[in-house]
Amino acid sequence: MTHKILSALSYLSILFLPVLFPLVVWIAAAGQRDVTTHAARAFWTQLLPTLMAFGIFFFVAVYGLTIGPNAGMGWLTLLFIGAFGLASLVLWFYNIVMGIRVLLD
Repeated sequence: MTHKILSALSYLSILFLPVLFPLVVWIAAAGQRDVTTHAARAFWTQLLPTLMAFGIFFFVAVYGLTIGPNAGMGWLTLLFIGAFGLASLVLWFYNIVMGIRVLLD
């Protein structure tokens, strides 16, 4: 039963302690294959939006430093930010659904 709770909390930690909680569970439950599988999946699905945010920040920072014929890049920036927002929302829902699904199995 505690395996299910730890696995579900790894996913549901997106609500209270994203990225850090699944990482701690992943490291602490090294001998329990089912828990580490769920914790690793939760860790990566929670880390991906963070990495995308840094990528977009880097893109916008580099774009802001350039001067010249890049006036059309504003639409590309908005496209990246929109794609990031959509991907983050999808991964957020994925983590919630997986947490509930693990508890119900």
